[in-house]
Formats: sequence, structure tokens, C-alpha cells
Amino acid sequence: YNREFFDPSSRIYRTGSQASLAIPLAMGLADEANRESVLGALVRDVEQRGYATAGDVGFRSLLLALAQNGRSDVVYRLINQDEKPGYGYQLKKGATSLTEAWDANLGSSHNHFMLGQVTEWFYQYLAGIATDPAWPAFKETVLRPQPVGDLTWAEASYESLRGPIAVRWERHGERFTLAATIPANTTATVYVPSRGDTGVAEGGADAASRPGVTFVRREGDRAVYRIESGSYTFESRW
Repeated sequence: YNREFFDPSSRIYRTGSQASLAIPLAMGLADEANRESVLGALVRDVEQRGYATAGDVGFRSLLLALAQNGRSDVVYRLINQDEKPGYGYQLKKGATSLTEAWDANLGSSHNHFMLGQVTEWFYQYLAGIATDPAWPAFKETVLRPQPVGDLTWAEASYESLRGPIAVRWERHGERFTLAATIPANTTATVYVPSRGDTGVAEGGADAASRPGVTFVRREGDRAVYRIESGSYTFESRW
């Protein structure tokens, strides 16, 4: 794939279109040494255009490529505007269901789930609910929300095979709250946004001292904990 489509001189794939850049990033095909340049080209194209051009073939890869590489902020700006073709534009045109075309033109279907892949981003990245590939069917859950833009809260729930999983995060100034519920006989790894110079609390006490909570490590601006089944509320400064 890389031999056929990657251009070593420009360090981008083929035409440099959003789909051309996003697909190898999302599928793990881009060499590690080239990922930064490919991602940078993708972000620049999205920001310069202000809308998605990846279409049915590449749109899911566009969202995944950005979110997997820590650029959910770009996804949020992309979908949270109504002046250019996109979800907000469809709403502005009076759509009550997803349309086939980004500009909601009357020559296209007005009941067409073709571009509905943003639902995956809402659950897996914005709310942060994902399964651990090593433990299928949510035996082990990964909770890693990605707060973005001016959003002050988000919540989601998922009826997994093992029971309901729920997440709600809120932020007010520097205060961040993450509430999570996972089913019986399961565990979860939770990534709590927090500053490195401040502690994380759960239930009003130091999180690491709380029943069912084990501190694992710090990873960038996240404190990582392993939790047993039940409901928890983490609080931090971020």
C-alpha cells in the first residue's frame, strides 16, 4: 500500500485528499515516521476548507484518523458549524433526518444514513466508551473521554452484553467531574483528565485510596485508574 500510494518527496498519500490521508492513518498503514506529516496535511486540509470532502468512502476514516491522534478538537469544529456543508448545515436547511448530500440539496435522498458515522465518535471519543480489544464484549471497558471546544458536559450510555455502561463528564472552569458506571463482573480502565500537580478525588477522598479503585499511571494529562464494577465519581483540576 505504501509503495503504491505514498509519495516520499511530499510525505503524503496520492492526491492529498482527505480520504487519501485519513484511510492509511485510521487503518494503521502509515509508517510511524510519516504519521505526523500525514496527520498535519489532513488537519490543514480540513481547517482550510472548513468542511469534510472524504465522502461515503472516507468519512469514517477521517473521524477516526483525527480522534485516534488526539485531534477531536478538529472533529468538533468540523461538525459544530452550520455555514458550510455538514450536519449543522443540514439542520439549517430544515432536515429532520440525515440527508444523502452534505448540502441537503433536494436532488438527493433526505432519509439516508450514509454519513452517520459521527455516532461512533460521539460514543467512543467524546463520551469515551470503548471495549478493550484484549477482552471482547466489554469484559474490560476503556473509559477515555475527549472533552473538546466549548462543551461543558457530555453523557452517554451503552447496553453492552454484560449490562449497561454509562459515562457523564462535566467541566466548570478548571474543575472536571467524571461519573462512570460499569456492570457486575467486569472491570474498566479510566482516563481522568487532570493536571499533574493536583490530585484526583473519588467520592470525596483520594481516588487511589477508595474501594475498587487502583491507580495505574499518569499518561500525559490523564491519570489512569483501574476500577471494579460499580459507580464512581472522579473529580480533578484540569
